[in-house]
Amino acid sequence: MATDDSDSDAVSEDETDAESVVSSPGAGPGLGSILATAFALLRGRPSLVIPFAVAGTLGATSTVARLPSPYPVGLAPFPEGGLVRLSLPFVPRLEPTVEMSPAILTGMKPRFLVAFVGWQVAISAATAVAFAGCLWLAAADTDGIAPPLDRTAWLVAYVVVIDSVLFGVLFLSGLWAGAGVALTLVTLLTLAPFLVWLFVAPAIIVVGGKRPIAAAIESLDYAVASPGAILVLLVGLGYVGYALTGVSRFASSPTVGAALATVLSATVTGTTHAVAVTALYRGRSQ
Repeated sequence: MATDDSDSDAVSEDETDAESVVSSPGAGPGLGSILATAFALLRGRPSLVIPFAVAGTLGATSTVARLPSPYPVGLAPFPEGGLVRLSLPFVPRLEPTVEMSPAILTGMKPRFLVAFVGWQVAISAATAVAFAGCLWLAAADTDGIAPPLDRTAWLVAYVVVIDSVLFGVLFLSGLWAGAGVALTLVTLLTLAPFLVWLFVAPAIIVVGGKRPIAAAIESLDYAVASPGAILVLLVGLGYVGYALTGVSRFASSPTVGAALATVLSATVTGTTHAVAVTALYRGRSQ
């Protein structure tokens, strides 16, 4: 017990020092403060990688299962999707190598459509469960190793709804395939502020115990206080998640490569994403 107490004290001291670095009085934590707190959390609690390691394995299984499925999907690991790729993740991606055309729903038979939607909902739910578990483990004042079931359920519902909305936007954007630069500007000007706004909401739901609407409203305060830091984090997480899929090039086959890349990318970026959300949530609320 003495060893555990001393380890806990060391972690708490690291986190306190990290959280004291704020961009300016009255403002939210800056990017350096968020990263320092996140690093302290990861160094003091290596078990934080477990939720997304498990979820990444599930994502790898799903990715491999998609290849022979009747749904038209492809693999686009780094650098096949381009050396530079802009991605703003609402939540971590459990299938970062999967490339899905927005037109995938066009002409799909009802039974295949139902199965496809169920598949997507299952992936979103698995992401939310892993996210909830990591947020709970990273929080300083929580009991047990798993969050209350009702909070996890609310986060699952929240993630599924927002993911569905984002997929709908993606589907509609496929109808504007010729928009080119205009479509990119729409994405940057519309989706980016929306995702920055909702960045901290998962922690407010899981750790704070609030319902999704109240969490989204409160998350706006964090977004207004640290908009630049959140945007940089989202862009960085999106690109790192994509870049890590390049490990597939060293595998013996595309299938094995996709599985390895999925586990690595989901584990690293998923854990980092959740810990960064926790760091920002704690940094401003304390």
